[in-house]
Amino acid sequence: MAKQRRRRWLAALPLLLLAATIEAGQTVKSFNQESVRQEILQYVKDRFSIPANVTLTVTPFLSSAIPGFYQTTVLVNGGKSKQLAFVSADGKLLIFGNIYHLPSDPPSVAERRTVIVNFVRQQFKVPANLTLGLMPFRDSQFPQYYRTTVVVNGGQQQQVAYVSKDGQYLVFGNIFQLGSNPQLTVEREINLHDQAGVGPANAPVTIVEFSDLECPMCARMHQFMVSQLIPKYGNKIHIVFKEFPLVQIHQWALTGAIADQCVYEMNPADVLRFRTLVFQDQSLLNATNARALLLDFGQRLGLDRLRLAACIDSKATLPRVEASMREGQRLGVNSTPTLFINGQMMVGLPPADQVFAVINHDLAAR
Repeated sequence: MAKQRRRRWLAALPLLLLAATIEAGQTVKSFNQESVRQEILQYVKDRFSIPANVTLTVTPFLSSAIPGFYQTTVLVNGGKSKQLAFVSADGKLLIFGNIYHLPSDPPSVAERRTVIVNFVRQQFKVPANLTLGLMPFRDSQFPQYYRTTVVVNGGQQQQVAYVSKDGQYLVFGNIFQLGSNPQLTVEREINLHDQAGVGPANAPVTIVEFSDLECPMCARMHQFMVSQLIPKYGNKIHIVFKEFPLVQIHQWALTGAIADQCVYEMNPADVLRFRTLVFQDQSLLNATNARALLLDFGQRLGLDRLRLAACIDSKATLPRVEASMREGQRLGVNSTPTLFINGQMMVGLPPADQVFAVINHDLAAR
C-alpha cells in the first residue's frame, strides 16, 4: 500500500506543482490590459500552433499576491479548458504555472538551495520517504531568473523551476518572453547536431518529435509519419527523434529510450526501422520482457546483440536521453507526442490536414 501511495504521488507531482493557485486581488486599472491581452493571444496562437477554429480568451488581469505580477487565465473555447497565467508588470514575461514567494533569502547559494527544497517539501506535502534534490542553478534566457530542476527520488520525477536572482520567487511552469518570435526562440533552443532522425539535414522543413516508445499515441504518430508524412514530402522534410520517456507512468519507457539511442550510436540508419518495430509490437512489451524484446528487434536489423545488450545494461546513452528530456522541459513539453514543425508546437495527434497545412505554408514561404 505504501508503494502504491508513493507511485501515485510521483505520477501526480507535475499536476500538484501546477494546480495550486495564488489568491488574486482587485482588477488592475492602470495596466494597459487590451494591448497586453492581444499580445498574449497572438503569442500563444503562434507558439502552440492554435487552429483558427479554436477560440482563446484572456480574462481581466487581477493583482496577485506576488509583487510585480498580474494574474489572468487563458480560456480555450469558452472555458472548456483553462490555464492559469501571470504577466509581469512591464508586460514582457508570461508565466504558465505558479509563482511562490520564498520565505527567506539566505546569503549563500547552498543555503538558498536548502530553503527551496524544504519549501517544496512543505508546500506540496512530499512524503518523508521520498528524497528531494535541486540541480545547480544555471543562467536562463530570462536575465532575472536562474533555471534549475527539482529532482524526486534520484530522478524518478523531475520538474523544471526558475528562481529569481534576488532569491524571493520560485516559479514552477514555463516562462515565455512576450514580444519575441516564438518560432525563432524554439529553433534556437533545439539541438539538431548529432541527433537521430531521417531525411536531409538541409531540408526546408524540420520536424522535431519528442516521444515515448511506450506511449500508444506516439505509436499512432509514428504510423502517420511512416505511412503518410514521409511518402508525401520525401526529402523536403527532416524528422528528428527526441527522447521524452514519461518515467512516472511508464515502466519500460526509459529502457526503450536508452536502447533507441544505443541503436543510433551503433548505426544511425537503423533508428527509423528500430522505432517502427518497437511501435508495431508495443503492446507485447512490459517491464519484465522489454530488454529481451528490444534486443530481438535490434538483432532483426542486423545489429550485434551482445554490443547492444552491453550498451543498454550499462546505460551508456542515458546522458543523451537526459539531455533530450531537459531540452523538452525547457521548450514546455509535458506530454507525448509533441512536435515542433520549424519551431511551431503541435501537441498530441492533430488532424493530418492541420500538419500538412503547416508544412505546406513553410514550403511555400521558402
